[in-house]
Amino acid sequence: MAETAIRAGALPLRRRPSRRVARGIVAGLTALVALPLPSLGAGQGAAPYPLVCAYFRRDLDSYAHCARREDGMVRVAPAHLARMRFERGLAELRVPGIGCLWVRRDGLALPVFLLDNGPDPFEQGLVRSWRNGKVAFYDRRLRLVLATPYDWAFPFNARGEALVCEGCRSDGWEPAAMVGGRWGLIDRTGRLVLPLAETDAADRRYFDRR
Repeated sequence: MAETAIRAGALPLRRRPSRRVARGIVAGLTALVALPLPSLGAGQGAAPYPLVCAYFRRDLDSYAHCARREDGMVRVAPAHLARMRFERGLAELRVPGIGCLWVRRDGLALPVFLLDNGPDPFEQGLVRSWRNGKVAFYDRRLRLVLATPYDWAFPFNARGEALVCEGCRSDGWEPAAMVGGRWGLIDRTGRLVLPLAETDAADRRYFDRR
């Protein structure tokens, strides 16, 4: 049976004519390392916030002493929060070696999927991230809503179903594609509403293709 291939595309995903996905799985943004690293709030000391970051929708510079890892998430320094633009309580951020993140006003930040060179948008109130190497969904307060055992997932559509795969893998191209594996549909509780299979049945239902 030919491998199932899924290539990158723009939202809304449910309108795509084929099973195409976001650009890449959260990865390090090594190109940012070459950018200048102006210091902000150096008097606070480098140790508490050793990570470099770049703001979205403001400038393309990278800033030292910006963030730190914290219990599987990231904590942004207060001096940088004051410079960021928040919309509906969240701001966008890039951290080399971690990827794209959504940041709360209190500085807690969640690494999420990468979509078109930015953080994965919220669909049906949820955003895709990772937990223990598998796909997980978080709400706009960056609280875990659903941890799954799956290797990849599309956002939940208007029917409350997400297309998921088990055993799929990246083909290594840029933009990346997920190939192989078994695909099915889950509801917002994580229950399989269409069993995993090596067919395109789940794909057709998710994208409403006859």
